[in-house]
Amino acid sequence: MDRSFAIASLALLLSLCPFYAGAASDEASDGLVMSSGSPGGGYWSAGARLQEVAKDMGLEVENRGSSGSLENLQRLLDPQSPVAVAFAQADAAQQFFNDNPQTRQLVDVLENIGQECVFVLVGADSGLQDDADLQKKAGELSLGIPSETSGIADTFGYMASLVPELEKVSVVYGNTSAGMEGLDRDDGELDAVMVVHRPKEHSPEVDLAIANPERFAFVEMHDERLTRELPGGDIVYRSMRLALPGVKDPVTTICVRGLLLGHKHKLSADQSNKLTDLVNYHWMRVYATQ
Repeated sequence: MDRSFAIASLALLLSLCPFYAGAASDEASDGLVMSSGSPGGGYWSAGARLQEVAKDMGLEVENRGSSGSLENLQRLLDPQSPVAVAFAQADAAQQFFNDNPQTRQLVDVLENIGQECVFVLVGADSGLQDDADLQKKAGELSLGIPSETSGIADTFGYMASLVPELEKVSVVYGNTSAGMEGLDRDDGELDAVMVVHRPKEHSPEVDLAIANPERFAFVEMHDERLTRELPGGDIVYRSMRLALPGVKDPVTTICVRGLLLGHKHKLSADQSNKLTDLVNYHWMRVYATQ
């Protein structure tokens, strides 16, 4: 081989090494890769606690941020992705499996990470008292949801698949905190705002409604189609009456479980065993009740 050609080939190979090293570093390492949620959010925080507990048990976990349940499921079921465990709302998971039935058998539900509840907020004088009112006026309503990729959007999408009348509601994506200010005005952009979070969690939208009962009201959820048992026996939404601090009467709404999911073929035997021990003996350190 010509010496100058060999030297040039070697230089080219060395110049590509950083690229391949970087590509390799993005693949799964000896540790476990988990897809959680938006940094600072509920799923992300649960992921950080799980990471901490797992480390004490000798299991390294990488907590990867995401836009929410749908991205988590896509990563988990992507054979090219190193993500082996992920958080997802049960409604988003159900819709994903409805659309991709061949993937259901690849996933195990490892644990429940608590309930997240739907809060639909309207102007106090809007005349919208419950979900029957929403259905009757659906074609005239604008509903504020933070973003198209949020878990809230996933929840409303699944609700509309169970109650088709809701498909007529016009969804507006954007700053729902700002949108709240127009709910009790005729010139407001939105007729309602929807948020989803744990019963005792605080959000700017719910806090504003609680502090100003003369301006805002909670829409009650009663439609039995939302809480109907699925053919396999699963129930995605459960009806709950929530006593919210500062609210005179309990709010009747629906709540959905958050789930920790694992991919059957991406977890090693050792990882599966340690996750089982974590769930069985240390879960209360991950699932904070407040």
